[in-house]
Amino acid sequence: MNLYLDSIDSVPGAVTSAIIKIIIWVIPVILLVIIMEKRNPFSYLGLLYNVKNGLKWIGWASLVLLFYSILNITLLKNSIDFQLELREWLNVVLLVGITEEIVFRGFLLRKLMDSFRFWIANAITALLFVSIHFPIWFYKGQFEFPYIFSSILTVFVLGIIFGFIYKKSKSLWSVIIIHSLYNLLVSLFY
Repeated sequence: MNLYLDSIDSVPGAVTSAIIKIIIWVIPVILLVIIMEKRNPFSYLGLLYNVKNGLKWIGWASLVLLFYSILNITLLKNSIDFQLELREWLNVVLLVGITEEIVFRGFLLRKLMDSFRFWIANAITALLFVSIHFPIWFYKGQFEFPYIFSSILTVFVLGIIFGFIYKKSKSLWSVIIIHSLYNLLVSLFY
């Protein structure tokens, strides 16, 4: 599907990809919460409450991510590319944080915590989070040794951290924004 979307002009391709992400990722979760939990999906997922507590976590995580990025620039001599296309801004920076966090932390982690202790549920969710990145790595030709090991480890650790922040902040917005900030920094610095 990415090959097809890549052949579409920039703006229509970006918008089409965004719509597909929402249809495939977000709408099923909303329907599952309505049908299975019989609750307001926005409340259930943590999108309505604890915004102030979430902002505190966003602030701390942002400082850590910015410090990490500055280290990458100075130590690894990575360059900064401010020329991101609309497709990257919309689909990688903005929507990926929303769609993936609704599915993984908002729904899956929360459901797994009904049956498992937090750290087990969080580890399972982080492994599932890693698994959805395999097609991306294959598509981009990044499934090569040893690169793939560092990618798997990075995404797993991020999944654990996102789950921990979600549990502590009780706000999905905190991890959505942190995830989006991380993706923005990766897009700019790598």
